[in-house]
Amino acid sequence: MGTAALRRLRRSGGVLLAGVLLANVVAEVVRALRDAFNTDFLSSFFAAADMLRHGDHAIYCSACLQAHTQQLLGTGVPIFPFQYDNPPIGAWMLQPLTYLSPRTALGIFLAVSLAAVAVAAWLLLRDEPIRDRGRALTAVAALASLPAAMSFAYGQWDPLLLPAAAGAYLALRRDREVLAGILLSVMLLKPQLVWFLPIVMAIGGRWRVVAGVAIGGVVAAGSTVAILGWSGAEEWLHQISPNIVARPGTSLPHMLVVFGAGPDVVLAVSLALGAGAALALVRRRAWVRALSGEQLVSSGLLLSTLAAPHLLPYDLLIAAPVLVLWSRDRQTHALVAALALSAAFLVDIALPASWAVVEAATLAGVAVLYVSDMTPRQPLTRRSGGSGRPQLRARADTGRTIPGTKRTAA
Repeated sequence: MGTAALRRLRRSGGVLLAGVLLANVVAEVVRALRDAFNTDFLSSFFAAADMLRHGDHAIYCSACLQAHTQQLLGTGVPIFPFQYDNPPIGAWMLQPLTYLSPRTALGIFLAVSLAAVAVAAWLLLRDEPIRDRGRALTAVAALASLPAAMSFAYGQWDPLLLPAAAGAYLALRRDREVLAGILLSVMLLKPQLVWFLPIVMAIGGRWRVVAGVAIGGVVAAGSTVAILGWSGAEEWLHQISPNIVARPGTSLPHMLVVFGAGPDVVLAVSLALGAGAALALVRRRAWVRALSGEQLVSSGLLLSTLAAPHLLPYDLLIAAPVLVLWSRDRQTHALVAALALSAAFLVDIALPASWAVVEAATLAGVAVLYVSDMTPRQPLTRRSGGSGRPQLRARADTGRTIPGTKRTAA
């Protein structure tokens, strides 16, 4: 088989793969509309929003929420044994949809979610248009990965958070760091996705980004108290912990649920991993501060998800911007990482629940590979007049660039 034939085969395979992934997203949307009452949107978000609209602030009372869900949706058996866990601002913003029928509200939510992913893709690629099919395939493989598609099946928040993440990257390119931080704070709707990011930015010396995140955090905290009052805010914090281990997850701490770990153990491991990562970054502070703002955000997102106390497959959608931008410099690595996350999702589905740990291990591998690609290689040189043994010596210019940065002439 000649080179031209191999090229055509790769092209056809890439088109087929992209088509399968996009078709799966459509299938998950159809599945959500078909099994509407089994989505997180209707059984949790919509029900909590309807409670707020009618003046009932007990959205973090699991029994209250389930009773309201049964009455609202006309179901005789509770849909899920879970409660509303996100900040109340999420449910508050959904109140206009509660004037519509549940299925209509879900349809609108899914349509907006699809549009949000499209907007995020445009923001990520607008400054550097795709010039080859490899990057296009990577973008599809990341944004429409099998675990990411589950966010549509369940009617989850993750697609709506993507434009904020993509916008933050764009703001950093424009040197608008405070705005980038404010946009990143939108992701506090799911705090586990960004909890470690401010620490990474602080170690990297990006204090204006940290200030922007803090501004958004103050707004989020203030809205919580304004919507629920102090007692309601305290109830939210008390009720979250048991749901951390409601089912096995895809982060390293959450993976321990498979082995019987409770919420205290999972949270302790999460904090220990965060402390270890922070110490490692501090020890390599000079290298960290040499990274671009985009690289720091990507590192923060990967470390946040990897060490999160609660992370489910659809939350891996938040890694998509990291993979899309990674493909600018290491296209093969980014594409392999995106496909590996989808493959791990399939393996975990096939395995018994007690062995479903492949996604967490794969996410760890992706993080290690990304950090490895960011680390500049030091060439081996020989010391003149010495023993002739090769030694590592830093040079002013190795001739290579760190992924995500541009070389400038001296």
